[in-house]
Amino acid sequence: MAVAVALMGGAACNSSSSESEIELDGSAIVKSFTLAENDKVLADLDSVFFSIDLVNGEIFNADSLPKGTRIKALTASIVTDNASAVTLYIPRPGLADSVVNYLEHSSDTIDFSNGPVRLEVVSLNGVTKKDYNVRVNVHNVVSDSLCWGSTAYAPLQAPAGATAQRTVTRDSYTYTFATDGTAYSVAATGDMAAWDAQDFTPGFDMDVNSITATDDAFYALATDGTLYSATAPAGPWTSAGVHFSHLYGGYGSELLGLCSDVNLTPGLLSYPSMRPLDAPDGFPVAGTSPAVILEAPMATSAQMIIAGGIDADGAPTANAYGYDGNRWVQLTSAKPLPKAMSGVAVAPYYSLRARVIEWRPEVFPTLLAFGGREASGSINTVVYMSRDWGMNWQKADSLLQPGPQMPALHGAQTLVASRTLSVGRSASWTETGMPCRLPLGARLETPSLSRAVAPVEEWEAPYIYLVGGYDASGNLNREMWRGVINRFTFTPIQ
Repeated sequence: MAVAVALMGGAACNSSSSESEIELDGSAIVKSFTLAENDKVLADLDSVFFSIDLVNGEIFNADSLPKGTRIKALTASIVTDNASAVTLYIPRPGLADSVVNYLEHSSDTIDFSNGPVRLEVVSLNGVTKKDYNVRVNVHNVVSDSLCWGSTAYAPLQAPAGATAQRTVTRDSYTYTFATDGTAYSVAATGDMAAWDAQDFTPGFDMDVNSITATDDAFYALATDGTLYSATAPAGPWTSAGVHFSHLYGGYGSELLGLCSDVNLTPGLLSYPSMRPLDAPDGFPVAGTSPAVILEAPMATSAQMIIAGGIDADGAPTANAYGYDGNRWVQLTSAKPLPKAMSGVAVAPYYSLRARVIEWRPEVFPTLLAFGGREASGSINTVVYMSRDWGMNWQKADSLLQPGPQMPALHGAQTLVASRTLSVGRSASWTETGMPCRLPLGARLETPSLSRAVAPVEEWEAPYIYLVGGYDASGNLNREMWRGVINRFTFTPIQ
């Protein structure tokens, strides 16, 4: 108690100091800052969150508004603690600042388009004065678009004379196999930047386009349908003593394929368990997309999904099929792919759709389907999407469509891999300067929040990679392309 009394006495003495009065006077503090509702500018504008940095005198919206939002005439709501004066100094290029007495004219519109607006707050006793820079940040690119890199990330990791290629992933590594019909090579990477290439001899006439990976092995078919396996990409490759006509993909440690062995019952088979599987009506027997493995929230096990292909009658299909570890089912019914195709490439990525709050988009897991050969032989150039795990498909939003620089391909492979971005990091891709450039290392020009321990300097962004494939004449595409939703390249908000 004696100590408490002593502290109280010290506080009383200190309170008589004018310096302490200034420090303790909170009436110059801005308690909240919001924009008034204005649906003509942007839906839910009044719920845009503004951060207030009292230390550095900064007020800003860390999550920028969509590109094109008009900020020349906005009304603000400014809450203080009984300030005696609140004045806005609005910059005007080539002219003196426009001055608004906020306490008398709180409904006046404010032009934020010429840079930060200075907000001066004077305490109730007139002793403390605090200036704030108020910024309304707007994206300078379409943040929710899928914007493709302009040229090859690098030439396809294949010898100059290669005529066939296949890319698979296993154990967090990506492997690109290639052949010119005689010699074979495989290149491996863990970051899609540095590749380690080597030649190998499989010991049989390998159908490179059939190569598939499971959790514990690589598989490939010989041109006569014999199945071979290897634990390392360069081999040694060993015959399994069984024949397949088509491989659908790996599910865990099991390989799913269409058995054609005359010594066995032909049909769908899981290898090496040799478990026969039932085939849904119209199930494709060739030309399916590389399998995608998803952890769907409504499922109790991982889901393998394939799309498109050629059915037993030789016609392309528009359906998608799923496998849950026990059986194959047709996923599509009312809305299959808008076109029947073979050689489609499917990527498990994301899309941004109708927002609950217009300026803050909702991100949804989305399957994107690229390319594919139609029955007429022409190559599809439209990207299709499914937001419900392959059950319903539609043309993807316009911002998810690649530009005309993207080659029309069938038989390509896609993969999604995170890339570490950093503020100011230069691009390792070569860009052609197309209208929709990837803003690599792009950042929001906003101050850091004062409560942050350290600024964000690196973050992960998910990129789609489109590798290989063939044009309408069957020529191998010798480029790798990548894409990313612009928003994922922005410096994360702290």
